Amino acid sequence: MEIKGLLFDKDGTLLEFHQMWLQVAKGAAADTLNAYPTESSCDNHQTNVDMTTLLAAIGVYGDYVDNHGLLASNPVEDTAEAWYQLLQLSSDKNIFCQTVKKLFNKQVEDNPALIQALPEVKDKLMELKAQGFKLGIATADSKDATLYSLMQTQLHDLFDFVGYSDGDIAPKPAPALLNAFCQVCDLAPQQVIMFGDTVSDMKFGRNAGASTIGVLTGTASEDELQPYADIVLYSVADFNTDLLMTINQR
Repeated sequence: MEIKGLLFDKDGTLLEFHQMWLQVAKGAAADTLNAYPTESSCDNHQTNVDMTTLLAAIGVYGDYVDNHGLLASNPVEDTAEAWYQLLQLSSDKNIFCQTVKKLFNKQVEDNPALIQALPEVKDKLMELKAQGFKLGIATADSKDATLYSLMQTQLHDLFDFVGYSDGDIAPKPAPALLNAFCQVCDLAPQQVIMFGDTVSDMKFGRNAGASTIGVLTGTASEDELQPYADIVLYSVADFNTDLLMTINQR
């Protein structure tokens, strides 16, 4: 089928990932520890949880981010769940989850200078839109952080669909966000290419029946992406319509 829709992950695919999300994750971890002292509700028991432990639980080790970790691939609700278990809290889990989400959103809004589109990506998106493709985003990020980031990078008016993970739709790699893109844009999954920088993005595209293109501007290596991607490029900016023939032949 003719490719008519292009769906993109956000961070690491369209936007710079490492500087931004390392800062956000470290800030949110510190704020969480300040808001929830690391003392269990159990008598005579204290947890030994520090910022390093919280960050390791979401796949952050110093300045390295694990492609398969929660920060790279999962919505913030999963980070909150992991931290809640580590901190052994007796407070309400749903309230804790909402607090952690607010702390992450605050870190995003407090660091606007770190929100940057990857080189030449905006020009490529404008070119593809002018060629008639439907463009969409499918991200594990929250609604508030997603919309804020797109406004900051002046990409917000390029997309026909913006899908995010706020706990009201199954996150990647479940196919729900891609199916929603198809419904909004009147497409079949076989008419869509999913672009992403993680294995989760590639599995997401394949689970929905779409083609997949991995990019190396985020957290995954070429070796990690190749088993799940129809094509691996360095950047979204390197995509051109000549590649559609290669994808259609697979």
